[in-house]
Amino acid sequence: MAAIAQASMLAPRRVPGWIYKPSWDLPLIIFSAALVPLPFLVAWVAQLSGWMKQQQAVDLINITVALLIGGPHLFSTITYTFLDGNFRSRHRWYASLAFILPAVVVYLGVYHYTILITFFFSWASLHVLHQIIYLTDCYRARNSFAEERWSRLVDYGLILTGLYPIGLYKLSLMQFRVGGIVLPYPDFARGLHLPWVAGAVFAIFLTAWIVKTVAEFQDGRGSVPKTLLIGITTVVSFCLPLGSNLDVLFQGYNTWHSFQYLFLLWLINRLRDQRGEIQNGFVRRLVRRNSMTAYYACFLAATGVIVLLTLAVRALTPLAADQSYFVVVLSVLLMHYYFDHFLFSNPQMVE
Repeated sequence: MAAIAQASMLAPRRVPGWIYKPSWDLPLIIFSAALVPLPFLVAWVAQLSGWMKQQQAVDLINITVALLIGGPHLFSTITYTFLDGNFRSRHRWYASLAFILPAVVVYLGVYHYTILITFFFSWASLHVLHQIIYLTDCYRARNSFAEERWSRLVDYGLILTGLYPIGLYKLSLMQFRVGGIVLPYPDFARGLHLPWVAGAVFAIFLTAWIVKTVAEFQDGRGSVPKTLLIGITTVVSFCLPLGSNLDVLFQGYNTWHSFQYLFLLWLINRLRDQRGEIQNGFVRRLVRRNSMTAYYACFLAATGVIVLLTLAVRALTPLAADQSYFVVVLSVLLMHYYFDHFLFSNPQMVE
């Protein structure tokens, strides 16, 4: 992480059409999709070598991803929310309502654990895709050609539908196991043939996207980074549920998402600082450094506190290991999702 952080230093000039510049966007935002199969490969090698059993490999991957990248990306959200006086004053009620989420998580985690995990997984999948949509909006904001509304809707539609044709099919077969439970699939939904409907909608959006993208490049209006991001996301989303170990596979998506987010927030905070929008002295000192090592280390330490809190809940309550983990982690994670809906509606933050 430290080595990559050195590569993330910002120069004064940015390249039109890119969030920052090709040498930054390509490895850190777009081609970092290469991280997606990494958790699966680790689990596969661990089982093949006899190093550990399947569930042990899953637990190792969940803990490693959460500690090294999931947690730091989660806590970096506070740099533009609770640590930002402007945000707190302008969006007082929005910030205050976020504290309802931990109470809901604790209640559901203790009394309705299956509902909590189902809700979390549904929101998590939409959150990951919402970030991709936000990144495409950032590329539009940096592009010199204005896009028509229908073109944007085609992009959005393709991003939002790629995950669900095979994903819903696997869900209907009761093959999604997350947090120690199998995600439920309601009986009434079986008669709706949702996987086939999702597949048809995805096919329509994919066809429309290919046709309009070809036309855009023929007219000289195409965006290379946006097209690469949407194309790679579509391949990842559609193919990811094909594997058998869905818990590990979706940790791969989470790894890519968290990696993108860490560097995106670092860039946004550097730009906010250049515009004089950061009032908090601690955040200013972090983002003005020549690398993001200290920035990352602070959020890594905060993640360590969450680990200790999870161990305490496990030791002091009758909750199972999975319940202890998700009650603590989701109390913070859902607040992160909640605040990111604000961030993801403001692509001008990269201007």
